[in-house]
Amino acid sequence: MAPKYLSYFPKPLLDDLVNGRWLPVIGAGMSLNAVLPPPAKMPLWGDLSKHFADELTDYSPTGVLDAISAYEHEFGRTRLIERLAELLHLDKVRPGPAHKEFCTLPFDIVCTTNFDFLLEKQYDLERQDNRSVHPVVDEDQLSINIGTTGILLLKLHGDLRHPKRLVVTEADYDGFLANYPLIATYLANLLITKTAVFVGYSLDDPDFRQIWHVVATRLGKTRRMAYAVVVNARPGDIARFERRGVKVVNLPGTRDRYGDVLAEAFAELREYRREHAGPTLKPTDEKPLEQFLLPRDAMTRLCLFATPLDVLPFYKQHIFPLAEAAGFVPVTPADVVNLGESISAKIDTLIDRAAVMVVDATTRNTQFELGLALGRAQEVSTRPNRQPLRVIPVVTEWNIADSPPGVLYISRPLILSEDSDFIHILGQTFVHLGQEMGHVQNLEPRRLFNAKEYRAAVIAAMSLLEAELRKRLDKEPWENVDRPLSLRQLFFRAIRAGHIENATEEEVSNWMKLRNTAVHTALPVGRNEAKAVVEGVERSLGLLLA
Repeated sequence: MAPKYLSYFPKPLLDDLVNGRWLPVIGAGMSLNAVLPPPAKMPLWGDLSKHFADELTDYSPTGVLDAISAYEHEFGRTRLIERLAELLHLDKVRPGPAHKEFCTLPFDIVCTTNFDFLLEKQYDLERQDNRSVHPVVDEDQLSINIGTTGILLLKLHGDLRHPKRLVVTEADYDGFLANYPLIATYLANLLITKTAVFVGYSLDDPDFRQIWHVVATRLGKTRRMAYAVVVNARPGDIARFERRGVKVVNLPGTRDRYGDVLAEAFAELREYRREHAGPTLKPTDEKPLEQFLLPRDAMTRLCLFATPLDVLPFYKQHIFPLAEAAGFVPVTPADVVNLGESISAKIDTLIDRAAVMVVDATTRNTQFELGLALGRAQEVSTRPNRQPLRVIPVVTEWNIADSPPGVLYISRPLILSEDSDFIHILGQTFVHLGQEMGHVQNLEPRRLFNAKEYRAAVIAAMSLLEAELRKRLDKEPWENVDRPLSLRQLFFRAIRAGHIENATEEEVSNWMKLRNTAVHTALPVGRNEAKAVVEGVERSLGLLLA
């Protein structure tokens, strides 16, 4: 299905998304799509004024801030917080479709001026109960190292669980910069290199004016262009936004479909980012590089490992060879340089391209990555040729009752050793998955050739040939096989051992040269060249000796 809303986003803004340079700032309008039992509805900013005014005697507020400030003066801060919790339905509101789709976008930092907890709830749901969102309300939290994974949710105006920190009255707004200078400075520092994208704001919203005032005060004319995502904005509102240095992304739609429009737009942005994120990752090893050069809809051989650093050497020595023997290409996040600026985006892209993911879920960081992987495995794929991601969680202790259905957990000992049954079990799992995916991977070079993806067809054909030959040579007596074999050594040894028939050393050498051209240069790969490789590999594999 063709995207409906992507064309409304300027190309520079889409480029910033792909490169991890968005700083989302979520406002009250986002909460309008929240789910409530009928007939309850989330109030608009203007609705709050009416609710508070109705409870004030002999006073006619001039606006929402005036009404809230008068209410606090009349009944006190405690009653104000209680009334806001009631009006915002804090005890029964649930995230809506727009929250769900937004939280699938890989941001390291999200800002919000909302008092509710809808984003926190949705992030927790997205990560399969592995808590990954870190709300920051007070300035002293900014200095706490929360690790390299997870989402930092900067609640600029506090929330209803922190009454003293809440920015909700005229006095609170007036004193924001003076009372919270570190948060204001932190936000300004983020906006030096990131593009602010406001969602759920209007020009009448004091949150918007306050936040943009912070940016203008700190950065002046050197501030980056900012954008506001709006549904069915009027020309006058667009002009007023742009006079303040904010470009409007005006999505078509009606007020009653506001949440649905945002949800669909976020889903399209997620797929766009994943589709274009490949070039932002540069593997430091040749074998993963081959796989990243394949189109996103191709069935790759990547096996992504997420492990604690202290056990990674063990995995590389004892587990990686088992994955390779089954036809997979092992890779870790440390093996890939991220040219973008987002750690979350890097992990998201790696998971997106992987066929299998092994997660040693014994630390907080890898549990976060397990949550990402399980969530991805359950997504409905937009790529018909790709099979669902296979996730292999490795644990030392696990409550099976809390695990998602259909997920097979592999237990490992606390102290790893080369004679552990865990290695054998994991090796058998790789063999099973390799056999299960083998049919699709065998057909991939021809499918890519028919799709006129000639460069990818050559890479996929040679990857297929290499994987099959390594399986054959693994059956030879250990003393007869040099380890590790280079690609050239592998092919020529296989020819001399009779594992390849109907192909000469010269032909295989030509295939390798074309494969190296496809992997390491931008030179075009012609149809006839690709045809010779694909047909040659198919012919050779068809005559492989047992």
